[in-house]
Amino acid sequence: MRYLFIILVACIMAAPVNAGTHNDRYITQAEQWLSNLNLASANFRQIDFQGRELRGKFYINRPGRLRFEYDAPIEDHIVADGTFIYFHDGESGQAASAPIGATLADFILRKNVNMRDKMKVESVRERDGIIQIAISQRDQPGTGELVFSFSKSPFALKSWRIIDAHGLTTDIILSNFVSAPYLDPRLFVYQAAQSQKRFNQ
Repeated sequence: MRYLFIILVACIMAAPVNAGTHNDRYITQAEQWLSNLNLASANFRQIDFQGRELRGKFYINRPGRLRFEYDAPIEDHIVADGTFIYFHDGESGQAASAPIGATLADFILRKNVNMRDKMKVESVRERDGIIQIAISQRDQPGTGELVFSFSKSPFALKSWRIIDAHGLTTDIILSNFVSAPYLDPRLFVYQAAQSQKRFNQ
């Protein structure tokens, strides 16, 4: 379980973009890109604040569904089924769950992504063709930030960074991100009896 919550619960030196038109344009592009994301899969690298690295597979079926699955021998995984999100601990075989709306996963799983609704845009920065947009929870200041990194051309999500309330960071770096015409629906169903089954494709 120690690996799971840092992904969805809850600086970089870059040149800030001038406030106004550029900020709004990049924020709108990010909202549109995320809102248009439907079925997709990617490989991911997770790097924590101590430099420890884990790898795995990420699947998303918007709105409402996603799955993070770590490479063996780690058996932890996360499943969002459209209503709840489940955090499965491979060591104990136990799971914790929460309504999707109570987690940061809700931000990217809702049908229409809006960075300026329940969230607050803390900064928009640009460096070397990468746009970084930092957001926080408007009604829970001081609980941390989520920093998305998008390539500028073509505009696409490359990674995100979680900064917790203590300033500790976890980076999720995506690769081989591809739209998928079909994903097995069982990827997005949490069944404790089948929790050890792997769906890596």
